[in-house]
Amino acid sequence: MDAFGKQLALMCWFFYLLSASVVIFLGGFLLSRDEFTDRASCVHRNSAHYTDELNLQICTESKNNRAVLLIVDALMFEFADFDPKNAQPLAFQNKITIFRDLLQAKPNNSRLFKFIADPPTTTMQRLKGLTTGSLPTFIDAGSNFASSEIFEDNFLDQLKNAGKNVIFMGDDTWTSLYPGRFYREFPFPSFNVWDLDTVDQGVTKHMEPELKRNDWDLIIGHFLGVDHCGHRYGPDHPEMSRKLKEMDKFIKSLVKILDNDTTLIVIGDHGMTSTGNHGGDSVAEVTAAMFIHSPSTLLFPPSGEPASLVMQVDLVPTLTSILSVPIPFSNLGTVVTEALPYAESDWPPVFTSLLNNVNQVHQYISMYHSKKGQFSEEAIARLSREHMDLALNATKVKTAADFHTFVLSSRSYLKSVKQMCEEVWVQFDLLPMALGCLCNFFTASLLLILLNSVPIHKMQDFISLRLCQVAFILISVISVVGWIIFRAFLEISCSLSLLCIFYFLYLNKEDSKILFQNLTTKGILNLSTLTVAVVLVAMFGLGSDNFVVEEGFAVSLLIAILIAALFLNWKERSQKPSQLFCGLISYQKLTFTAFITAFLFLVWSLSLYWQCREEQSWCQSIPSTDLNSKTSPYQQVSFVPLVFHVIPVLANWYWLKRSGNLVSATFTAHIVTYLPILTTILSIIYWVLESLPAQTLKKTIQWDLQILPQTCYVLIFVSLLCLSYDPLLIHIVNPREQVLGKKSDFVPYIFNQVKSALSKNNGQKDVCAVYGLSTAFSSSSFVAILLLYQLLALLQGSKMVPALVMSLCALVLLLAITSMSRLNSIIIPGQLIFVPWFSIVAWALLSVVAFYGTGHNATFPGIQWQAAFVGTSGHFSSNFIPGLMVIVSTFSAQILLGIALPLLMVVPLTLVAMHKGVSAKQDIKEKAANSEMFLYEKSTLCEQSLFMLCSKYILVHFLRISASVFTSFILRRHLMVWKVFAPKLIFEAVSLLVSMIAVIVGYLFFMKVFKTVDKLMVKLEEKQSV
Repeated sequence: MDAFGKQLALMCWFFYLLSASVVIFLGGFLLSRDEFTDRASCVHRNSAHYTDELNLQICTESKNNRAVLLIVDALMFEFADFDPKNAQPLAFQNKITIFRDLLQAKPNNSRLFKFIADPPTTTMQRLKGLTTGSLPTFIDAGSNFASSEIFEDNFLDQLKNAGKNVIFMGDDTWTSLYPGRFYREFPFPSFNVWDLDTVDQGVTKHMEPELKRNDWDLIIGHFLGVDHCGHRYGPDHPEMSRKLKEMDKFIKSLVKILDNDTTLIVIGDHGMTSTGNHGGDSVAEVTAAMFIHSPSTLLFPPSGEPASLVMQVDLVPTLTSILSVPIPFSNLGTVVTEALPYAESDWPPVFTSLLNNVNQVHQYISMYHSKKGQFSEEAIARLSREHMDLALNATKVKTAADFHTFVLSSRSYLKSVKQMCEEVWVQFDLLPMALGCLCNFFTASLLLILLNSVPIHKMQDFISLRLCQVAFILISVISVVGWIIFRAFLEISCSLSLLCIFYFLYLNKEDSKILFQNLTTKGILNLSTLTVAVVLVAMFGLGSDNFVVEEGFAVSLLIAILIAALFLNWKERSQKPSQLFCGLISYQKLTFTAFITAFLFLVWSLSLYWQCREEQSWCQSIPSTDLNSKTSPYQQVSFVPLVFHVIPVLANWYWLKRSGNLVSATFTAHIVTYLPILTTILSIIYWVLESLPAQTLKKTIQWDLQILPQTCYVLIFVSLLCLSYDPLLIHIVNPREQVLGKKSDFVPYIFNQVKSALSKNNGQKDVCAVYGLSTAFSSSSFVAILLLYQLLALLQGSKMVPALVMSLCALVLLLAITSMSRLNSIIIPGQLIFVPWFSIVAWALLSVVAFYGTGHNATFPGIQWQAAFVGTSGHFSSNFIPGLMVIVSTFSAQILLGIALPLLMVVPLTLVAMHKGVSAKQDIKEKAANSEMFLYEKSTLCEQSLFMLCSKYILVHFLRISASVFTSFILRRHLMVWKVFAPKLIFEAVSLLVSMIAVIVGYLFFMKVFKTVDKLMVKLEEKQSV
């Protein structure tokens, strides 16, 4: 195995240790609830199996009741509640009038409740709770994209087992969760949030014909237009008014044709924030609406105070009571007696339903405790006593007054059970959490010592030893055996690997005495000390919920401090008087100052594109680029993002042209010259057409608009493929027939011949001119970054193009700033290649700044789902593709900076070649006269530096997630753990994974360029020797 293979294997091993440490902790931190496949059943009072014990459900006599369940996705209570005092309603207010009309006309036949969801408020989890009556846990939120069949007992299975028919129409999530449960089904694709009408029109089309049939017991219709409108436009938009009016009109027509035996139930599965998102636990997100209407039968009067709100899990026992089937086994909801179509005099069936509810919940927690033992004995004993009291009281219920008293007692008992389950299901598995914390600590500590003290060649020699190879095989075998016996593969492999690192450090204990090596001289500020302080603040700040909420501002301030310190660390080199500005400052320092100022301005400008969190009351998100339909079509097109979108391709073209990298007539050179321009034009056309109103768009074009982004994807993919195959943008002209003396002098010779060929006074002919050789590494990297930008711009949409462009500009400026600072301070030429810690930390902080600056934050409601629909129809056979598109869009900053990471090593040499007046020692300039080919000359140092650069960069990110791990462990009972710290931990974990992949891709691409340069040098040497 060559040096490159050894370093890649070593890097992957490091990355595995980092990932394993985090996964071990998450295994104990992310909560889950054990699901049972038991099915509830009932017995008839006249059955031989019936007893007076309250541990069985009693079959209720069917009244041939039927129900229509309408789910208006994201129907928050404010949408349904009509306020006559509101003289100037917003776009989403007072648009649904049918509920108000029915409540006024038939108050005893209609009820409107606040319908409170248990977070997370993602659609899949809400449907699971609405059908099983169970409580979701935090880990369930991650399966919103991976909707798989539900086997837990639910009201659909109960209806099917009872021989009742269920008709479904609408959101196809139902058919993926419950395949084969419906007598007839009409599913429609639900994933495309930009489509406001397809699903709703499908439900409207099939509802009336199905109602006229007599072979059904329950019809379910799931509308999505309101939810999709919220995601695309937000609630306060004319399109929301249109969708709510459509719902109002449909429900009015539905009420007119309902028969007397049918109960109408209209619910929202969750609410939405002011920006139209959901997934969290804010009041706006969890407060939906539930409306009950029985055309002829009076609804049962309330017991005690009228219920103003009910929990969403309460729908399950309520609906099963209406349809006379057993309540599902794992239900924790309470029958809403006020929603049952029974008159007050007909209270015995309602009493039976409530009794069944108590029996079912008691049976469930008893079995759960007997199998899992998660509930405390004290709590179980207390609830058992309450259950026995209810059993005694149930035998005394003889009148309606007795029944109402029993209702209150039963609700108190069921509420206590639900609270106990909520408390227990936030119990953590402390053993893997503690082990994960230890693995995080030792992994970070050992790798920090290893990377800062032990030379890389000793690591390569160590992994080449047969003893190390045997140890690796033994670790793998022991880990596999441990997984088979204890299911502890990660724990064992991580622990043994850390022991190997500790043993290696012990063997090299003389090298491990120094933790940090300062590659720069000390200036006014010690950059090493400041860098450590900045990293510590960024780490320990994650222990504060206020820091996490305001992390965008905090990290912007930290990177500003770090960059400003470079200005104070600047050393003036001796300059001629003519090179001084007003005799006070050199041109170099003036340029350096200008770059720092521009960088800080860009960091501040990115704050304008922050997406506000619910906790940031002072914050105001940028307005959507989609204007309302009242404006003319041309006023809806925002031209500012389109102008920004042209900047990267023009800047890249200018740079490549200036450095001679576009002189080549190769196929790759033509591809990277023209395809990015074509991609830019097509994406602009797509955004312009997309901004037009739907009515105008239909009149303008007759083809699928998604063809444009699909074409852009193909062009970007072809460009990346060509660049990966032939990454060098150089051109060789007229090689001179001359034999070189020594191979070691060959690179300087080629470079000098390039300069001679470009010299006006050189009259020689047949000179070997290699155009673009001095920027062979940086040119390929910048082209790759341009192509990635175009892909990310498509996914994020035109609204975020200015933020992406500013992030790119900040990336380039940071390269220039750190490179100028290093050139100004280095002492020996070898330091040209090795990247100091302050540059790596600044690069990592910029990835965080750009993450927030491109409209993202560490919350689930803040995820920009629309990325999954760019160039797609929203129809997917698998959730892998849309999930991948959303992840790429969300972590675009980590992808860009991870792949561009090698430029931190390259750009100082680029500056020496392109700007001869850089501030550096004269011997440094002479050694770097060959520009980026200096990397080829010092190939061993280059490979080692690149390995150290990639490893240190990922280690910085790992230190952040380690801080988040320890914070989540220490503050696991904090009030904000699920709202702030847990989402932050999840986002940091995904960010680390994405950064690792991006860094490996950047590493492989750089080594591809390096090997291609090596082949070129061999080829040129052969020509010269002929």
